[in-house]
Amino acid sequence: MKNSILYILLLTVLLASCAGGKKATVAESPYRRAPIREVTEEELSNDSALIDATMQHLLGKEEESVEKYQHLLGRSPNYSPAHFGLGRLYLSMGWMDSALHHTRRACELDKNNAWYRIQLARIYEQLHDGKNLKATWEELVKLYPDNTDYYYNLSNAYLYCNDVAGSIAVLDRVEKRFGINETVSLQKQKLWNAINKPDKARKELEKLAEAVPSEPRYSAILAESYMNEHNYGKALQYYNYILASNPDDENIHIALASCHLAMGNLFDAFKHLRQGVMNPAVECRNRMVFITEFLHNEAFFNAYGKRCFALADSVADGCGENDDGFGVLYGQMLAAQGRYKEAAERFKAHLATDKSQYAVWEALLICEGQYEEGADELLEDARQASELFPLHLRPYLILAEGYLNRNDCEKARYYLDRCQMIAPNENTVKELKQRIEQRCQ
Repeated sequence: MKNSILYILLLTVLLASCAGGKKATVAESPYRRAPIREVTEEELSNDSALIDATMQHLLGKEEESVEKYQHLLGRSPNYSPAHFGLGRLYLSMGWMDSALHHTRRACELDKNNAWYRIQLARIYEQLHDGKNLKATWEELVKLYPDNTDYYYNLSNAYLYCNDVAGSIAVLDRVEKRFGINETVSLQKQKLWNAINKPDKARKELEKLAEAVPSEPRYSAILAESYMNEHNYGKALQYYNYILASNPDDENIHIALASCHLAMGNLFDAFKHLRQGVMNPAVECRNRMVFITEFLHNEAFFNAYGKRCFALADSVADGCGENDDGFGVLYGQMLAAQGRYKEAAERFKAHLATDKSQYAVWEALLICEGQYEEGADELLEDARQASELFPLHLRPYLILAEGYLNRNDCEKARYYLDRCQMIAPNENTVKELKQRIEQRCQ
């Protein structure tokens, strides 16, 4: 509170010293002092009375403060700091008409004082007088054309009046005077989008991307926008801008791979995919996700499927035993190649640390059922899966079938009963029942 009082008192003194009177002569040389202007008794008295009135306001003594301001204005009606201070006091009390009257009077007496006009703008905003709000900020812009904050407030005044086009026009003036900058361009982009003019919004980003080529964010936004519109040629242009300044960024290589894939440039798609997934900075799971996603494209799979599987092997070798989820995805790729035993090993490695996903258990059981030496493991893993997920059919089918092949009719019937409880009308269950009945009569 003490610091606030000192600040406002200092501001009051400054306003008083800037108001009325003769202006000091500017020294012709930096080595020669300007002539000192003699301060009159009246000015000293006014300044002292202003400080006293302001102090009463800060201490919460509003009636005493009003009385002192009015007394001061009674003897010096053209003393602008007193009108300003009284206007500020009335504003804090909610007496808007009186606040407006005295603040306007302060502006009339000192037309170049920015503080007075800023307070006037605040009053117009609270009075919902958009027309005068715009006019006040426009006057400040004319008085101080190099102050960007005044332009921004003028732009906001147009928005306050629901005039988006007017707000954009003010920002155009900022660009014309100060050049393209992020704050203005992004604000204009939002405003153009707000009035449903996406082409003009995009042009703002394009100007920004060209003006600041070292900042990849703008090019990335544009590239993604063009990708969503299937304008892959323009997307490729901006992705290449990013690549020029970030040649080792794995994300831009993956994005370029997606763009080339959409354009049918399979060679370039694989080239950038490889550069992206071989970057050790990328998590192993994400690297496998990228490869898997590209393999979903039939043309790419036919042309580069084998190379992608070899790429997945390289990634897996580099990732070692630290399975962050990549092992499941890699296992799926191994299974797709008929490498069931290797796939089963990957699934089991994952299940050693996380047994919570039934889909992984089922993938393991399917793979173990594809090679003869996996029969014993298959029964044991099916038993574990049935205990963890008792409502799933496949583990019980495998157990019933496995024990039937071992001529253990008692266990085969036991697991058949479980199958019938879960899916009594399933054809596989009916067929299994017939075989068990034929063999175990």
